[in-house]
Amino acid sequence: MKSLSLLAVVVSVAVAAAAAAKAPSTADERKRLTGTWRGKMAHEPEPSMELVITPTTISGRSLHDGESLGVGTYDVDPVKKTLDAHGIKDPVSGKTYLGIYSLEGDTLKWCSNSGSNKRPKDLSVSPTGSHFLMILQRQK
Repeated sequence: MKSLSLLAVVVSVAVAAAAAAKAPSTADERKRLTGTWRGKMAHEPEPSMELVITPTTISGRSLHDGESLGVGTYDVDPVKKTLDAHGIKDPVSGKTYLGIYSLEGDTLKWCSNSGSNKRPKDLSVSPTGSHFLMILQRQK
């Protein structure tokens, strides 16, 4: 009976260690996000924005008129798939945008709230405007 309990503990530890080994670190995920991204809001017909993501900041500009969309820092959790931006320069200075994301190859989908304190539950467009979905392609 003791050997079965010991075996269960060993298996549990091995499973937990394997799961931890597969989870990317925050630093690794920041590296994966780093780059220039062009895209649009999900409801738009063509690309309208460019984001430049560094390991510590996100800056954006409109592709239509070159106007700044703001600059901010960000927190990313690769396990929970959360991406939260914190505005540091106008027009988003002082605002926090709670979001979720998926990163598959050169496609980044980022769904963020519209300034409320509620995180979106899925990568979708909100009919009420409570959150928005950006679909971005890495530029090479």
